[in-house]
Amino acid sequence: MPERGRSFAGTRRLVLTFAPLLSALVLELIVFEVLGRRQGVPGFASVESLIAVLNQSAVLGIMAVGMTFVIITGGIDLSVGSIVALSGVLCAMIVQWGGSPAWLWLIVGMGAALLSGAAAGAVAGALVTRFAIPPFIATLALMSSLRGLANLITDGKPISDLPDSYMYLGRHHLVPGLPLSVLLILGIIVAGAIALNHTRFGRQVLAIGGNEEAARLSGVPVRRVKFFVYLICGVLSALAGVILSSRLGSGSPKVGVADELAVIAAVVVGGTSLSGGRGSIGGTLVGLLVVAVLNSGLTWIGVETFGQQVVLGLVILGAVMLDRLKGGV
Repeated sequence: MPERGRSFAGTRRLVLTFAPLLSALVLELIVFEVLGRRQGVPGFASVESLIAVLNQSAVLGIMAVGMTFVIITGGIDLSVGSIVALSGVLCAMIVQWGGSPAWLWLIVGMGAALLSGAAAGAVAGALVTRFAIPPFIATLALMSSLRGLANLITDGKPISDLPDSYMYLGRHHLVPGLPLSVLLILGIIVAGAIALNHTRFGRQVLAIGGNEEAARLSGVPVRRVKFFVYLICGVLSALAGVILSSRLGSGSPKVGVADELAVIAAVVVGGTSLSGGRGSIGGTLVGLLVVAVLNSGLTWIGVETFGQQVVLGLVILGAVMLDRLKGGV
């Protein structure tokens, strides 16, 4: 009987999480398709359009997987956008400096970029776990410092004139009509879901977010787990930066500004609680699609960037209010 009760509660929670999200996604597609047709631009709700949306949001999606783990522990990471800029800049600088063979220096550049993300995540994790600095303050300071570092090493200018092979990761299609970046984000989402739902580490992450003191008394190495959560988020943000740099064909210190807001929006809209202890990678994926389709749809019907920012802010606010209302679920 208790097992059946837990199963019912889990099913109920999944329905309450995914049904509204999927309904919102379908409603967005219908609304923007209708509005687009009225303006003479049909085709928003096509398969090609959805793949394009997923491709454009691949960078945010990779960051969102890492952010999901962070927020489930009750933390937050505001430095992800700056890590994107710094990692892209480092990769582009090394490839440009190295010259030939381009493939070798591309591997070196990507390795350096991922190490920079790991270092940034390790610093954030140490500040939060060892020095007990609130995650908001620690990662806010890193956001400013890393952005400044990216601008310092490039003198505020983008690094271009890169070899064609540099664009492979961001622009290549392994399967016709299906970009490599889309396959990559789907693989990371599957890996993240497995790690969260079917590993000891994932159970510890959920336990810490649910009740940190109870998790500590149960033998969970709270500091170590939280440290690795920020480390993972940093590495994934760096990978996202490399992909974005590859797609743009340059490394720019100006990219990634305000990406942390879009990433947090996707995670929270996907049902992850800002107070920690509840969330899923699947929910984050659907939340990402809801936010990405919303932004793309607004662009499709001609709403300018400033209007999109207003709508995104309202979406975040609505998601947080909904999370509060169903806090007892």
